[in-house]
Amino acid sequence: MTTKRWIALGVLAAFVGMLCMAGWADQTFSDAALGYSVEYPSGWSLTRLDDYSVRFGGPDAVYVKIQNIASTAIGGNYADVDSLTANVKCQLVTHANDICIYSGGGLAVYDADGVHLTSTEFIAEYTYNGVPFREWYAVVAHASGDILYVLSYTAPSDVYSTYEPDVVAIVRTWTVGGASTSGPATSGPATSASAAEIAVVIEDSGHIGPYHYTESAYDKRYYEFTVSAAGYVALCVVDEAGEAITGWIFAADGTQITVKPGNYADVYTSSYAVGPGTYTVKVGQDNMVTESDFQVQVYFSLEPFTIDDLVTRFGPRVRVLP
Repeated sequence: MTTKRWIALGVLAAFVGMLCMAGWADQTFSDAALGYSVEYPSGWSLTRLDDYSVRFGGPDAVYVKIQNIASTAIGGNYADVDSLTANVKCQLVTHANDICIYSGGGLAVYDADGVHLTSTEFIAEYTYNGVPFREWYAVVAHASGDILYVLSYTAPSDVYSTYEPDVVAIVRTWTVGGASTSGPATSGPATSASAAEIAVVIEDSGHIGPYHYTESAYDKRYYEFTVSAAGYVALCVVDEAGEAITGWIFAADGTQITVKPGNYADVYTSSYAVGPGTYTVKVGQDNMVTESDFQVQVYFSLEPFTIDDLVTRFGPRVRVLP
């Protein structure tokens, strides 16, 4: 079986091959549910932003991010790399000032079965809070057609070239699973609670949208719940087909516990350990054009539980409102 190999970076091809740098180490992130493994340098941090996004942070406010996005084949919003690439560019233009976007070719990416994966890439230059930034993006389709991967490298413009060799080295090690791997997270901790022991601590439904243009604000709802003992929480958000309502749970100090992305087909997050205290739930638009009915539930148990437990008790993991 042939492993995927990095051949060229298209618009970044000028720095391919500059792979001799200090500090490289065999730190590896691997997740069978996400469908890939990747190595990153010593001194860089690893952050799970949510069930479907991983960020590798380096010095000088630089980072590499890999995100799994569901395609329309499994209930997502994007049919292929072109439609997702167009959306990413649109979001950049909406939120950044003085932006320029330079389109490139595609990556020569092969998965573990030797299948050539469809891809696009581009570079964006913009100013954020008065600081010039440069960003590289690549969108890659899994061979199954179920998952689209978004890879990005972000850095202040004045240090972008300094860390290019590290980014090349990281992406060279990105190894995508074969067609049997679709990518979404499928379970929580290995030891699970009985479905009957999972309590619903918040339940609500309503309508979110349209965007508040007069206030330049996204429409959103807030909830609070308090737990008196350590345990595990998870979130469920259901919206209409083709819409993007996102949900978050935050601790009292603002730390994000979990997020259910609006552009992903699964309605559940995995369960996450929490201590006693009060937590805030936010549900809102993922973009300015989203408007949808929604349902939200928050679950708590004294014992770890899995997404399969939630399916048993509360219904299918992939569903939309009529």
